[in-house]
Amino acid sequence: MLLENGVWISDPAPARHGGPALFLDRDGVIVREINYLSRPEDVALETGIAELIGWAHARGIAVAAITNQSGVARGRFSWAEYEAVEAEVARQLAARNVALDLVIACAFHEDHTEGFGQEHARWRKPGPAMLELAAEKLGLDLGASIMIGDKASDVEAARNAGLTHAIHVLTGHGEKERAAALKLARPGFAVHAAADLHEALALLKSGAWERP
Repeated sequence: MLLENGVWISDPAPARHGGPALFLDRDGVIVREINYLSRPEDVALETGIAELIGWAHARGIAVAAITNQSGVARGRFSWAEYEAVEAEVARQLAARNVALDLVIACAFHEDHTEGFGQEHARWRKPGPAMLELAAEKLGLDLGASIMIGDKASDVEAARNAGLTHAIHVLTGHGEKERAAALKLARPGFAVHAAADLHEALALLKSGAWERP
């Protein structure tokens, strides 16, 4: 549903009261990258995503999708079309016996949202507001959470929201974004490199991201 501020949010799963989350970008991480995905028939899950979500849930880790969807502001598709795509993503995940705990989408774009300002920028990645809202809705500990994304803006959003780790993958736009993503590492914020979701899962299983 659309919130009063224009941000879209799914019905959240029950709050986990201080637990960690696995935050995922949608396009290029949950589903294969198609510029301005707007048709359910074009939805294809990324290889390894079901295993990744299943691993997280088996350990009591919430999984939330955090996605910029400027195609709405650009007039390329409507929220109704976006919701149809989300329903198909959920259907395909359910067929693999997994589900997302929460999805938050932001359509704001500096060139296509009238009156775009600082508050809009907080919601659009690399702003932190979508992750902060997810933490509020699901009762998350952001400092114990991790982000997986194919863009530098995903990694920067994680850093801005107070996460201490992010994994950058080469799926989607990852190859052209890798250098910028790795440069975002700082003391207290590590950026891990993975080729794909299988390598990302191996990193998670190693426990390296849980160490300060």
